[in-house]
Amino acid sequence: MEKRAYGVEEFLSRPKRLEEEIRGDIDHIASLRSIVEKTTTQLSFTAGRNLSKDEKMFETVMIQIAEEETSLEKKQQHLVEMKLEVENLISRIPQKEFREILRYIYIRGLRMPDIQELMVLPKTTCRELRKRALSAAEMIFREKKNNPS
Repeated sequence: MEKRAYGVEEFLSRPKRLEEEIRGDIDHIASLRSIVEKTTTQLSFTAGRNLSKDEKMFETVMIQIAEEETSLEKKQQHLVEMKLEVENLISRIPQKEFREILRYIYIRGLRMPDIQELMVLPKTTCRELRKRALSAAEMIFREKKNNPS
């Protein structure tokens, strides 16, 4: 797969997007498990017969659950790796306030009103801090892209 270029905001946002995808996968697996639970109850009343259409569907859903759980585990591991990459970039920013606001946004997934409250800052100051923090992160991000080591 070809890697494409992206900016610092997209880089920092990747874990959040993957977390959302994982939540969707978890919900989907839960709905499949619900189908299995209902089918299991129905099948217990028809034991001993040839495989019916419902039993074949049950088998198909069980295989699908196993495959999706395997995929989910891989995504969760990838999420951990992404968060470590993001944390590594953030930790290289010299200004403590910049690191703090970026961690709140991109590691903890907090929204600006919550961050304003935590940092005890007015709305405009918080927005300006975020903007300056992203500029600092962009400089480090570009430096890292230009000098990979």
